[in-house]
Amino acid sequence: MDQELFDVTCPYCGEGLEIYIEADVHGDFVQDCEICCNPWLVHVARNGRERVVEVTPGDGRE
Repeated sequence: MDQELFDVTCPYCGEGLEIYIEADVHGDFVQDCEICCNPWLVHVARNGRERVVEVTPGDGRE
């Protein structure tokens, strides 16, 4: 069973947050930080059987 909750750190405010990502989601999407409201670019990929989630600034500076 795929993990659906992931611990991430906001690239803007540095807050650690837990985000929910449905099991069938992959690729990139934009989500706002729950603390500072800045946009993240969330990248979801597979590394073998595990999903890997990376959060970077989503304001066009990436």
